[in-house]
Amino acid sequence: MRKTVASLAIGAMALLGLTAANAPDPETLSPRMNYILHCQGCHLADGSGMKGKVPDMRGQLGLLVQLPEGRAFVGRVPGVANAHLTDAQMARLLNWLVPEMGPVGHRGFVPYSAEEVGKLRRNRLQEVREVRARLAAQAAALRSR
Repeated sequence: MRKTVASLAIGAMALLGLTAANAPDPETLSPRMNYILHCQGCHLADGSGMKGKVPDMRGQLGLLVQLPEGRAFVGRVPGVANAHLTDAQMARLLNWLVPEMGPVGHRGFVPYSAEEVGKLRRNRLQEVREVRARLAAQAAALRSR
């Protein structure tokens, strides 16, 4: 019995080692692939989210980042702040995601820098729902202009 358990343990460790060795390097992954790996579980493939739990980013994100507080909000939400991505990877992901979810509005979209993302991520947002509700109303006002 001990020999079987030991053999299984050695086999499992070898398999884990092979899996880790074959894991993709996050630096070489596209922003889209990082979205799939780190965001899609909650926000879904199309950004539609889960009603009442995870916000729908479609048609909202581009407007939200035009608001100074909205831009900061996006960089401080738990999914961004806690993701296992470097600041540079997260900046690339956000810079792909904002135009992808649209619209970027008449002001256009100023891309995030890794430095900006790093600063925002260190100041994690605690009151997500309250801030999101306030910003959603402001973004809706932008849409009607």
